[in-house]
Amino acid sequence: MTDGTEVISLRDLGGTDLCPLLAEETLAWRELLDWDFTPSAELVIRFVNLRSLDGHALLVNGEIAGYAYYIVDEQKGLIGDLYVSRHHRSWQREDALLTAVIDSLVERERVRRIESQLMMLTAPLDRHLPYAHRAQVFHRTFMMRAASSAPRLARSPGADRVLLEGWRDERALEAAQIISRAYRGHIDALINDQYETPAGARHFLENIIQYPGCGQFRRDASFLAFDRLHGLPVGVVLSGTVASDVGHITQLCVTPEARGWGIGYELVRAALLALEEAGCERVSLTVTTSNRSAVSLYERMGFHSVRHFGAHVWG
Repeated sequence: MTDGTEVISLRDLGGTDLCPLLAEETLAWRELLDWDFTPSAELVIRFVNLRSLDGHALLVNGEIAGYAYYIVDEQKGLIGDLYVSRHHRSWQREDALLTAVIDSLVERERVRRIESQLMMLTAPLDRHLPYAHRAQVFHRTFMMRAASSAPRLARSPGADRVLLEGWRDERALEAAQIISRAYRGHIDALINDQYETPAGARHFLENIIQYPGCGQFRRDASFLAFDRLHGLPVGVVLSGTVASDVGHITQLCVTPEARGWGIGYELVRAALLALEEAGCERVSLTVTTSNRSAVSLYERMGFHSVRHFGAHVWG
């Protein structure tokens, strides 16, 4: 590039080199999404110091102005994050980082599929990203609910159809089966192919529980729903906290045969009550924008749109 910009490997840096940029990104996540990015930033610093995080950094006239990292999971690449400082941000510079990451994944790692949901990417729905001819773009919405201004959520008739059980790790296999059944033929399975099989869904659950990317997992605000008549698992909601006073609903699934009972409402209601009891004043979630039934449910429960972003898949 001719504007003083250079792309280098993250392995050429130490964690302290990224600290000013990560501090700015942490502030951006809090201002835009009410999300404490600190745990994720600390993991980036830790793995960069260990020279074990793959990705690239963007230099502008010798100053570190951006970074992006990726993870390889078998034959799939996941772009974990991409951020360019607001003082140096442009579509061209973001694209330079993104191109370098995709090239590394395809040429060096030999992956067959790349997934990303980059919350801080500028205008992700209004531009052509690198390798657009190989990409699918899915519109996603980040929604927020403030307890102080949200409607009171009454118990629904659906509550009589199911028994809710708090999360237990030994129920993970049943939860994975619910997820894979709920997403069979669903648009979200095109965004995250882990949803397609119980094994992939189990891996997805393990990542939610172990890592802070979707917040600190809360067992006390996560539930499985069982059909009272037959005792079969028919729904799951997973929740966490993304700041001391902010919760996040990571996952909501209801099996096809149990839809229309009001189970989704009851699962979200239970999660919201538990998060509020834990001190959360606000709760967020993300949803695929074209999933109108889910968006409508969340709106009825007091959620409103905060930010639109893109889920991108290259294959």
